[in-house]
Amino acid sequence: MIKSDYGHFDVPFYEQKLNNGLKVLFVPTKRGLESAMVYVSQGGYLHDEKIEESKIPFGTASYVSKMVMDRDFRETLLAHEAYGEEKSDLSYTYFQVTSPKGILAPLSLLMSRLYDMDFREENLEEIKKSNFDQGEKVLRAQKECLRNLYSSSPIRMGVLPTREESVPIHVTALRKFLQRYYVPSRVTLIVAADWTPKECMENIRSLRLPRESATGNKELLFDEDYKNVPQAYRSEKAKDGDIFVYGVKFAPRQEIFEKYGQLMFMAYEVLGDMLFVRNPSFQESLRGLNSDLLSFRFEEGGEDTCLLLTFSTKTPVALEDFLVGYFHGLEKKVDRRFFHAQIEDQVARSLERMRNARTLIKLFASAYANNLPYPSLLTMLTRMSYKSFLQFLRTIAEYPHSSFFLREEKE
Repeated sequence: MIKSDYGHFDVPFYEQKLNNGLKVLFVPTKRGLESAMVYVSQGGYLHDEKIEESKIPFGTASYVSKMVMDRDFRETLLAHEAYGEEKSDLSYTYFQVTSPKGILAPLSLLMSRLYDMDFREENLEEIKKSNFDQGEKVLRAQKECLRNLYSSSPIRMGVLPTREESVPIHVTALRKFLQRYYVPSRVTLIVAADWTPKECMENIRSLRLPRESATGNKELLFDEDYKNVPQAYRSEKAKDGDIFVYGVKFAPRQEIFEKYGQLMFMAYEVLGDMLFVRNPSFQESLRGLNSDLLSFRFEEGGEDTCLLLTFSTKTPVALEDFLVGYFHGLEKKVDRRFFHAQIEDQVARSLERMRNARTLIKLFASAYANNLPYPSLLTMLTRMSYKSFLQFLRTIAEYPHSSFFLREEKE
């Protein structure tokens, strides 16, 4: 295995690619807790119009992950003293198992589950019914804002399907999606365990590994206008509560990278905290507007990138006016002292998370979508200059914005 070591972070890691194309990323740990992840480099962003002549509905990726890590399988893992979880993002999907009793047996169960998967229609319908217990109102508002921002790009659908979007999804689509994307060339095993590199490879080869399978597909083609948005503002009525979502539509990924290079990845890592979540002036202004920031979402899929801010508010017009002004002067919202303090804080929090095998692997997964080892990203972050970050903020301020208000319907 090839070793990499950013010594000042004390997180050496090893990488190797198997003959079948499957990649292994191994982080040795002696802290007791062990964790392993099956990382699939395909998430909810639609790349295919059809797979093997069948139309694949939006939301298929999300339901594949939920079916794999369903309640019964989580209980099976618990019986082996392991905790299982899954996530489907726009760019990737992962399945993670964590245990204080050794990770090989739970990982073996997961790999067998993935590649002996028998999707059943009745199980899918059961998961559909349990998928909308909470948060559907917020999901709806965020998706409506995305539709304001984008005219044709798949990112306008978001990651999670609504109740209505889930109706046309059947197990045939799940099987074809798994056959196309859950193959060695798209899979990385990320492991944090008390093994040697030699033991790691021996253990990996003992698992039920995937096989490559050729599938035909018709690529999804679209033409998006990145300098404009279809609608700048829109509102609808809701039965309970007010939700306001403000979105920013970034330029295509390649265009940003050509201008800023790896600075874009460093800036993305701290953008939310620096400008919104931990920014004192932003939070103080929200209190004055009788508004609360519910979430900050930064989404990347294909060539698309967007930022979504979700609020509860009783003053949507005043909040919109504040946000428009805030973005127009974005580079003035972060002074030098605050910038360096936030970088130091981000590094400290990341180092703390890297001491736990479960969160360590999640950090590696978050950076892996951009082909960066997380310690490398953290190293670059410590070297990011204040001047270059402000220039990046000036660029973001020029991107088109839109918003959506889901207002409470008065009886």
